[in-house]
Amino acid sequence: MIGTDENRAVLHVEVIFWSGKRKTPPRLASEKYSPHLVATGTTEYLGVCFLDGTECAFDEPAFGNAQPLYPDTVDYGPLENNVEFLIYEGANAIGKGRVLGRTVPYKVKQRRK
Repeated sequence: MIGTDENRAVLHVEVIFWSGKRKTPPRLASEKYSPHLVATGTTEYLGVCFLDGTECAFDEPAFGNAQPLYPDTVDYGPLENNVEFLIYEGANAIGKGRVLGRTVPYKVKQRRK
């Protein structure tokens, strides 16, 4: 799966950030928020970057799209549809979420010259 288009798929997620874990909720639409996701039943930190999303409030569901940061070196296979995960910043779990779906990048066909 490493290095494949499937491993580069954008993840559509539902997330909840817990109160008391951060001073303010993250801004998913900033394109700068890059936490780690750890799928239930695993221990591997999977780095992602949120591309966009709804406004977050503590302890309330929000929706966003996250892109794998290391698709050529890390296997993102554990983040399948309907998989639940914890959201980590460093060693601290700050929320939880669930994968709602995946969008595999569209391959552009090369034109002949």
